Amino acid sequence: MMAMDRSALGIVIGMEARKLARATVTRVATIAALTLVTVTTAGGYAAAMHAGDTDMGRKAASMVTSPGWDGYTGLGATSVSATILLAVGVVMSWSVGREFTDGTIVGLFAIPPALRTIATAKMVVTLSWAVLLGAGEAALLMTAGLLLGLGAAGAAGCFATLLLVSVALGAGILPVMWAATWWRSYLAGIGLTLAILVVTNLAAGFGLGSYVPWSIPIVWASHQTEVSTPLLATPVMTTAIGAWITYRSWDHLQLGAD
Repeated sequence: MMAMDRSALGIVIGMEARKLARATVTRVATIAALTLVTVTTAGGYAAAMHAGDTDMGRKAASMVTSPGWDGYTGLGATSVSATILLAVGVVMSWSVGREFTDGTIVGLFAIPPALRTIATAKMVVTLSWAVLLGAGEAALLMTAGLLLGLGAAGAAGCFATLLLVSVALGAGILPVMWAATWWRSYLAGIGLTLAILVVTNLAAGFGLGSYVPWSIPIVWASHQTEVSTPLLATPVMTTAIGAWITYRSWDHLQLGAD
């Protein structure tokens, strides 16, 4: 049984990857995330440094902790967190929830791959896309920083930090796949995505970022407070829990059961 699941996993991953690549929601989420993260970070930093006497400049300056790459990276981490959580959360919710809303879940019971194999493939494919999206955002922001004249010395560090933040948050949003499964609708997953996004922003804004799994990478990247090693493991635990409950939900899924 396990050997058959492993052999089928590669095939299902290929099918899910093609499905994700062709989906309009994936393309829109990718373009929107890359555009918004560049505009808010590069535009915000430029306004803070060169238009500090304007309303926009003053607001942006309040979010830049220091000039140079450190302040730019901190601002970038805030933008990356919002775009990654929203884009990846929506796509993950759609990947699972569409099977219920479109009625295709019935057909999945009739094909050879076990439902747990299909769920695993969905998680692998969406996580892989999330990593690519995070790498794209990090590369764009690093390039924008160089164009803003920040110099080459801290560029690699900016890229690495933003990539780590994006990967941690993209993986940490996995519980939305469970929500879309439990309530059998992608709207449930999107609702949880929005709730996580709001809680993350509020926690970071009120100095409670160290207590919320999705805020910890932002606090670490922006150097707002000292983040201990055990706290850095919290996003990893959130990812593992999200993957496990999604896997178990699909493994025990039954037709007609609420």
